[in-house]
Amino acid sequence: MAPIVPAPGPAGHNGTVSEPSEEDRARIAARYPATSTMDRVLGVGAGLALVLAVVLVVIAGLERSNPPVVGMVRAFDVVGPDVTRVELVVQRSDPAQAATCALFAQATNYELVGETEVEVPAGDEVLEVVTVDLRTLREATSVTLENCRLSG
Repeated sequence: MAPIVPAPGPAGHNGTVSEPSEEDRARIAARYPATSTMDRVLGVGAGLALVLAVVLVVIAGLERSNPPVVGMVRAFDVVGPDVTRVELVVQRSDPAQAATCALFAQATNYELVGETEVEVPAGDEVLEVVTVDLRTLREATSVTLENCRLSG
């Protein structure tokens, strides 16, 4: 087995680390002054602020990830130019509470052609299917459900 030979370094360098001279130490100390108490206080304060911000984001995310009521449009059918039948699915964490959702219909040019508030009465099921006939000004091409909230 051949001996391991270190790769040659830059010119004038023998590959060993030497102690800095007093002149080098003074130059480095002048360039990088020692940390003060205020630097340490600001560093700790910034670290605590960062930890607090992360905790607040996690708490807000956990609270908003499971709202008390949420809904979606399962299907819709354009019955005529002024009526659209919409099938909604509403999920409540407590089905004993009534809910209200806003329902919007849009035309091809994204103009709002119909809207209504849908009342979902209290019941026994967590998932409630609701069918609504939405009156429109002209034929709707899309229906969206927004802002579901608990009533009362």
